[in-house]
Amino acid sequence: MEIKADALVLRTADYGESDKMLTLFTLQYGKISAAAKGVRKAGAKLRFAAQPFCFAEYVLAKRGERYTMISAANTDGFYALRENIDKFYAAAALVGICDALLYDGIVNEELFLYAVNALRGMCEGDEAEELITFFLKALELSGYMLDLTACAECGAVLEGKVFFDIAGGCFTCPDCAKGAGVSESTLEVLKKCAGKPYRAAPVSADGKRRALKLLNAYFRAKTDAEVKALNEYIAMLSAGE
Repeated sequence: MEIKADALVLRTADYGESDKMLTLFTLQYGKISAAAKGVRKAGAKLRFAAQPFCFAEYVLAKRGERYTMISAANTDGFYALRENIDKFYAAAALVGICDALLYDGIVNEELFLYAVNALRGMCEGDEAEELITFFLKALELSGYMLDLTACAECGAVLEGKVFFDIAGGCFTCPDCAKGAGVSESTLEVLKKCAGKPYRAAPVSADGKRRALKLLNAYFRAKTDAEVKALNEYIAMLSAGE
């Protein structure tokens, strides 16, 4: 039996002498694994369709619960992301977040579309802001939405320095002060990326780094997942300051 699937490659692993096992995030079937035969051979026709964060229309042979890649069309390798080390790690972090949040065989069309659009946005725009925007949406779709507008305790408008409780996943004002302190620049980055009203002052690189650190800490607390590429990208932002 053959099936067609719009898919994003989340992860690859070498298999045998010349094959790869692909972890695919598909629009139609959710997260699945598929064998890619011979793609590690020099000049293999489908080698570009077996690279991390490649997006394509795949034809897969399905036998029981096993899938094998037969062909791929309309391949978008997001090559601009592979030519810039910062963008590459941001893209790797994005697909790592997807991999950690998804369960095998569970369809999540909205997250799929957000992931593909975020990768496209990274090619031309600010990869850090695209990653933060996607991260917030991915957390929301997974049931971990953050309220960036009002104090969780008293309802006061969140502005200036605030506090964030990782366990509860909530922000509080200085008067209620529950959790660790969060700088104004970090809060404004999060608001901007979430599409909320924010101060028009330039978004700082430090604010982006701290926003990602906060989201990563919250993500790890809720999922127990460790995304290596995300940690490395945050470290790269720190080194670039």
